[in-house]
Parts: sequence; C-alpha cells; structure tokens
Amino acid sequence: MSDREPPRTDAPRTGAVSADALLAEGLRTDVGRANAERVTLRGHDLVGELVGRMSFTEAALLAVTGERPAPGAVRVADAVLVTFIDHGLQPSALAARLTYHVAPEAVQGAVAAGLLGVGSRILGTLEQTGRLLTRIADETAADGEGDGEGEKGAAGRSGARAGTGAVAGEDEAVVRAVADELAAGRRIPGIGHALHRDGDPRAAPLLAVAAGEGVAEDEIRRLRAIADVTAERTGRTLPPNAAGVSAALLLGIGVPWPLHRGFSMISRTAGLVAHIGEEAERPLTPAVRAALREASRPDED
Repeated sequence: MSDREPPRTDAPRTGAVSADALLAEGLRTDVGRANAERVTLRGHDLVGELVGRMSFTEAALLAVTGERPAPGAVRVADAVLVTFIDHGLQPSALAARLTYHVAPEAVQGAVAAGLLGVGSRILGTLEQTGRLLTRIADETAADGEGDGEGEKGAAGRSGARAGTGAVAGEDEAVVRAVADELAAGRRIPGIGHALHRDGDPRAAPLLAVAAGEGVAEDEIRRLRAIADVTAERTGRTLPPNAAGVSAALLLGIGVPWPLHRGFSMISRTAGLVAHIGEEAERPLTPAVRAALREASRPDED
C-alpha cells in the first residue's frame, strides 16, 4: 500500500488575490492585533481577559476556531494534545536530537527538524482521516438533500441514526470512500497501527473522553464504519487508532481537517523540546555517529 496522499484541492491558489487588491483593502488579520498599549486574540483582550484566566488549550481553540470553546471541547482537545506528545524514539525525535547536538545554539532549528518529519506515515494521518470523514459526511448530506431529506431530516443521527435513507446514504458514502482509497493504492488512514498490532491503546481513553462529553458521535460512527468496510474489502481487522479517533474528535469540536496536522504538531512540539533537553544532558548523538561511522567503513577484504 502506498502512503502518498491525494492532492489538496482546498489549498489556496497562488496569486488568487493580487498584491494591488491586498494593498487596497489593507493588510489585516482577524486572529490577533497588537499596538503599543494593547494585544488582542480574536477580539479578546489578551492581558485583561485571557492571561491567567484561560488555559493554553482553550486559547488555542479560540485562536483556531474564532470562538470561545465550551468546557467539553477543551477537555477533548486536551486529550488529543496529550496523546501525541511523545511516542518513543521516533524519527522526529531523533532528527531533533541530532540537529540540536550539532547546532545547540539553535533550539528552534532542532524543533523544526523534528516537525519536518510530520507526514503521511507519522502524525499526519490525523489530517488524512479528517479529510476522509469530512468527505463521507458531505456526501451523506448531499445524498440526503437529493432524497429530500437534507441535514434537517437527518437531524438526530448523533447516537441514533435518523432513517433508512440516512443510514443507506452514509453506508454508501463509506463504501465509496474506502473503495477509492484502495483503488488509488493508499492505506486507509485512521485504522490499524504498525507498532500496536492488537489495537492502539491510546484510542480507548480518547473514546471515553468523547463519550463523557457527548462529542463527535457521528464522526466516531463513521470511523468505525470505515474500519468495518475495510475489513470486508481486505480481510484484515484494523481497529481505529489514536490518530483516527483524534481526527473524529477534532471534527466534532469544530476544527476543520486541514488544521488537524497542525494540532498534532502543537502536541509533538512539547515532546521534541523534552528530547532536546535530554539530549543536552544525556546525548544519544555520539552513539548514533559511531554506528554510522561503522556502517560507512570500507570493506577490508
């Protein structure tokens, strides 16, 4: 199976807005503002309202979604961010440690080196799963509108799916999505795990948090349906993994799929900083360099 990703059709087009048009409108952002006296985040006074009163996770959701999140959404996002802080001595951690060892004056370079490895095989699968789940939801909604049902007719599918039309529409959308991924030679994202062969142990607590908060019921149902259809098509039982469940949860609290990889990077940054701190005190790089030298030694026969 290939790990190549489908093209991102949502990416902004280069030159879509001319420089003249931007200058005429004025360069601006709604994320935050700052002047000599005041700093704001999404219209909230950073100093007067947020610092010391809002957690980092809550502030991150405010920045990303533009809305002050509900407590349940904060707990869900917290669970996702804790999940991906570290996963052992992965390539991203090793890249950060090696870079720091040879350039200790540039911690930011070491962190960046680790984050550059976030891709279709490690951490980036949140984005791929989020894209697939969004496709299924969109196609189900379109099918419902074509049948005269629409989203309003399908309301209440959280926990209890609306009617036979809604059930059939979603099931068909899942089958199409899985078939397209397999036909393209891609792994189905969000299920199975190369290390955790008997199931990703991180998935269960994430599902428990979601159940406790009543979040992402539709998205989790679709993720499980993806696993079921994949098993039918391939004969392999691959349960939802932490990345897949996290993508479902992030969609459930309003984070769009193109930003899911960003959340995994926010999480892993903390772990990379920890690895850099350990490298400074107990470096692994000398042993790695010794192994590389040995592997590079010319044959002497």
